Amino acid sequence: MNRTGRLLELLALFHTGKTFTVGDLADTLSVSKRTMLRDLHLLSEAGAPLQASPGPGGGYRLIRSHQLAPLALTTEEAVALILSYEALLSYTDKPFAKETLSVIAKLLASLPTDALTRVEQLRKKLRVTNPSRSVEAPFLRPLLDAALSQQAVEIAYDSLNRQSTRIIQPDYLYAFDGYWYCKCFCFLRRCTVKLRVDRIQAMMIVDAPSVVPNPHVSQYEEPEQLPLRIRLTRKGCKLAESHHQFGNQITLLADGSGFITDTVALSEINWVARFVLGLGREATVEEPAELIDWLRKELHALCHFYPG
Repeated sequence: MNRTGRLLELLALFHTGKTFTVGDLADTLSVSKRTMLRDLHLLSEAGAPLQASPGPGGGYRLIRSHQLAPLALTTEEAVALILSYEALLSYTDKPFAKETLSVIAKLLASLPTDALTRVEQLRKKLRVTNPSRSVEAPFLRPLLDAALSQQAVEIAYDSLNRQSTRIIQPDYLYAFDGYWYCKCFCFLRRCTVKLRVDRIQAMMIVDAPSVVPNPHVSQYEEPEQLPLRIRLTRKGCKLAESHHQFGNQITLLADGSGFITDTVALSEINWVARFVLGLGREATVEEPAELIDWLRKELHALCHFYPG
């Protein structure tokens, strides 16, 4: 169990109203006493109203704070909020980690006692999960601050193909599929791009951008788009429907087959090609010619790895 999971389990244990020793909690969650003390300290920093009582019969318990006014929430509304926050906590890095834990702790502490059991039952039967990623994004919060202040920054970026240094103007951050992304204007490519935040290796504030100070991303035209059409078999349609972008672009035919119609920037041809390769013989590209050429070259290169 990761730390986020342990902290949430600790909150659930404390809301039974019992008092626990560090040893009891460590044994229950299968961690060392040292690790448990760190978790308790983190919970306390996050705003959970914990009280430690020394001596025999003492331990840690959660104080029902009289300063927190009862929230007019139904059990289902409380669970919806908790699940939303837990989904954010599942990311290795998050911009408001302590604040998110604090909100969960305060929300649980403010609920009536008779609602807590039902909340826990629902929470255990209903999950919102993201893929577990081990990558870290140490510049997530600085990027958010730069986006809020419309400040350009210089970054060292490790893309799929090469490492580069570039100046970007962050517009906004978003989480998807276990990763954080930054939509920004790139001064190197002179267009808007989406960058993986965990691939940013270094970052520094730029006081005077060399092109336009503090540009708004929406002021710049997107790169030229090429028409995209991919023919799919019946199986191909089912395989492609879960794709976060192309799944909504499928037009189904009466026999169950279909096709994808969209547009693609020249810089994203290789990304679309990898999607097509994943579908194998269930997909046939009809246009653009640039994508067909990329696929031919890639398939030719792959043949060298499998001679015979």
